Amino acid sequence: MNKITVLLAFFCLFLFSAKVNGQEYNYYHYDVKDGLSGNSVYAAAQDKDGFMWFGTETGLSRYDGVHFRNYSVDDGLDDNEIIGLFIDSKNRVWIFPFKNSVYYYYEGRIHNQKNDSLLKKFNLKEEIFKAGEDKEGNIIFIERTKLHILSGSNKLTEVNKIDNRNFSIGSGGVSSSGNINLLASFKGGIASVANVYEYKESKFLIKSTFLDSNISRTAVEMNEYYEVIKNGWNLQIYNQKKNEYFELRLPDHFHTISYFNDSCFAVSTLSKTLLYNVNQRKFVDSFLFGKVTNRCFRDSENNVWFATSTQGIFRLSSTAFKTYKIESNFNYAPVYSIRFFNGDLYLGSEENLIGKLSLSNNTLKAFNLNTNFNIKYVTGILVKNNNLFIGTNEGLFELNNDIINNKISVCVPSLSTKSLIIKDNAIIVATDKGVFNISLFDYKRIDTIWNRRATCVYKTHNEYYIGTLNGVYIVRNNNRDSIIDLGSRLPVLKNKINKIIGTANGDLWIGTENDGIICLRQKNVVKHLTIKDGLLSNSCRSIYESGNNIWLGTNNGINKIDILNNSITSYTTADGLDCEIINCIYASGDSVFAGTPYGLTFFNANTASHKSICNLKLLNIQSNEANWYAKQDSIHLSSRDNLLRFEYAGISFVSAGDITYYYQLEGLSDEWQSTRLNVLEFPSLYPGDYALNMYAINKYGVKSKMLTVHFTKAKHYWQLLWVQILLLLILIMLMWLVARARIRSVRRKADDNLLREKRINELEQMALKAQMNPHFIFNSINSIQQYVFSGNVAEANEYITDFSSLVRQTLDMSGKKFITLTEEIMYLRAYLGLEQKKYEHCFNFTIAAEENKDGNLLLPPLLIQPFVENSIRHGVLNLKKGQGKILVHFFKEVNALCCVVEDNGIGRANAIQLKKSVNPMYESKGMVLVKNRIESLNNIYNSDITVAIEDIDEEGNTGTRVIIKFPLDYDEQNN
Repeated sequence: MNKITVLLAFFCLFLFSAKVNGQEYNYYHYDVKDGLSGNSVYAAAQDKDGFMWFGTETGLSRYDGVHFRNYSVDDGLDDNEIIGLFIDSKNRVWIFPFKNSVYYYYEGRIHNQKNDSLLKKFNLKEEIFKAGEDKEGNIIFIERTKLHILSGSNKLTEVNKIDNRNFSIGSGGVSSSGNINLLASFKGGIASVANVYEYKESKFLIKSTFLDSNISRTAVEMNEYYEVIKNGWNLQIYNQKKNEYFELRLPDHFHTISYFNDSCFAVSTLSKTLLYNVNQRKFVDSFLFGKVTNRCFRDSENNVWFATSTQGIFRLSSTAFKTYKIESNFNYAPVYSIRFFNGDLYLGSEENLIGKLSLSNNTLKAFNLNTNFNIKYVTGILVKNNNLFIGTNEGLFELNNDIINNKISVCVPSLSTKSLIIKDNAIIVATDKGVFNISLFDYKRIDTIWNRRATCVYKTHNEYYIGTLNGVYIVRNNNRDSIIDLGSRLPVLKNKINKIIGTANGDLWIGTENDGIICLRQKNVVKHLTIKDGLLSNSCRSIYESGNNIWLGTNNGINKIDILNNSITSYTTADGLDCEIINCIYASGDSVFAGTPYGLTFFNANTASHKSICNLKLLNIQSNEANWYAKQDSIHLSSRDNLLRFEYAGISFVSAGDITYYYQLEGLSDEWQSTRLNVLEFPSLYPGDYALNMYAINKYGVKSKMLTVHFTKAKHYWQLLWVQILLLLILIMLMWLVARARIRSVRRKADDNLLREKRINELEQMALKAQMNPHFIFNSINSIQQYVFSGNVAEANEYITDFSSLVRQTLDMSGKKFITLTEEIMYLRAYLGLEQKKYEHCFNFTIAAEENKDGNLLLPPLLIQPFVENSIRHGVLNLKKGQGKILVHFFKEVNALCCVVEDNGIGRANAIQLKKSVNPMYESKGMVLVKNRIESLNNIYNSDITVAIEDIDEEGNTGTRVIIKFPLDYDEQNN
């Protein structure tokens, strides 16, 4: 007995059937945990902005695709139990509670009979359960025994009788002509009669009549395409397009009827919801097994919403996706591998579980492999010679195609199989211990290709491509010792590899754990696709080639890669997948099968495309001080309001929240930015005018209309123009005052300094005068002394008299800053006369002056006398022969008073030589004092007194000429 037979005897392998659920669609489920106001949902409607509205037993809910906004008595409702909803042409959401009342939602708030004058006109006997609007804009609100007709001009009319009879309204709806049809029952005699009326031109016209056998308002659907009325145990159906009447036997456990589309209506029972086609006259589909549906609604994107009695809301985004589920240990079993064989799909699952899906009759069977091997998962299935080869975590097994009646054989035990392929009558198995060639004849190991852990394997004509945790390695047929590390040359292939397949043209497609998918041609990368190129994820779990398409399973859904058109299409739970983690994938033409952790999902790629919309709607505008709700005009922020918040929603239910918002705030920045949040906040805006521009793009690339909101922020009071002008004027005034004060201070200091300097210069003048006066007096006393020594008393007395007169004049002039020209001439005449006597008339003098018409020419005192004295002492006194002459001449020029002192003395050069020979140690201080005094006068009075000295040498005559010029602009203040 061989080893395999022993194992078979030991394990006693046989199969047991597992529980299989029929195919089911994939639904989104919403209940109170997701934000829905209640789990018992009575009504559903969609407004013109795209929002879905739901009436529940505990309030009203609005859904934008991401968030629920709930309304209750705190928001203006009188009753939280909402049994009906209706959207009119003005986009008012009419709300009908169980209590006898009516509300509507419009522009961000609930209008009720307390805050709305229109609603105060309603006089209700019972609850309103339905409403409809005709082509003229008349809205009919239906109570059981009363009608309220609201015209387009908001005129309200009440109807209590039709044809002068009391009635009981079963339902109503808009007919194909655009008028309202009403089903009214009348009690009379033994039988009850029901009429279908058309409300036209303010009249009720009978369309049809039949016996009423317990008509219920939840069992009537009237619209422009068909009328369905439950009458007894039948449904009475009128196809308006074909003008046909026929009846349908009620399904068991009938509950409600709902509009589905123009050819189908939904019939809800206590166990499921059925779809009936009025044109085909048969049930064509079924939904939500085991659940009770109160209302079905189909939205603008063709999503179907099921409002259930106790389990909230279910949304079916597509009927193109179906899921086959297998129960295992009270949970849904995953599918890890798929293989097509003889018109059937074989599915590898967990816990010894194998599934078989017959594509011909669309039935799924599942079987347990009763073995002692602990098979946790089936990773791969191959078919050869009508036998199945099954790769598991416990090894490789063979199973005859007749699963029920044949036994399982152990091929290679104790190897955790990762992937397997069949090439050249051998099974190539990638396991946790290496890659092996297994013979198809005796299941013996032919060869060890790789002796380390592998994740996948693929074989070309003469090479093995081995995927590992560290990249791709190539092993050649004819040289097993020659191993090529492909990742060392292509870094994108140096990390974990999940899957390798070959295509018909010889390309290899390699799925990585984190680097996307790579197409390899002749060992070179010709394509490398990642999230940036449109993949749903960089984690590629499974790959399958079908025609010109590569189907890629990731941990975020499925991608179809069109090789010819270089396009990528995505499929996620938003499209109808039951789960986005794809373990394995198989495709044949447009039919796609994907194994997920919850079963097998099937869809047809051609019919899986969605009608997609993207409506961007403003929900609320709020600041710290105000709330504008959804109004987009008259938005003004005060200067103190430092936060503005916008709430909005991009409505696209099939996108399941996968929406990107783009916005630009004009006035702040011209740059467009993006966000995936439903809220924008702008803190600390500067005063000014702004415009928020925004649009949304949904999952399918559909772009919404541009939304623009204008708003302004007021300026702070100090930013107002008149305030700024006032502040500027005040600033200028302050600057002027400061500058004026500064200038005054500087001037005061300058005046003080000038006064101080002037005083110092005056003191210097006085000192100079004091120095000069003793000099003159000393010389005069010497002259008097000579007269006395010579014994000439009379002349001495005369001289003393003249001298005393001159001293008085000198003392008098020393106290003055300026003297007149007349005074100066008198003083010089007295001085020269005294000196003439002193030197015994050795010289003659002449003082000449032009006629002084002004009489007030001023000049500094005692400034000319030193030059006259020099002419005497150093000029004419040193003449050896001839009479000396001194001329003092005053005359007026344009801007100056000129004084010329001229003598016929020996000249300056001879005087200097004489001084050196007679008294070389003597130093005359007269001219130095005069020079200092002139500089001081020029500084004090900002004047320009000049002195020019010339030597006279004309035809043998010598002498000196001094020219002194005084300015004419000395005024009286200088006195």
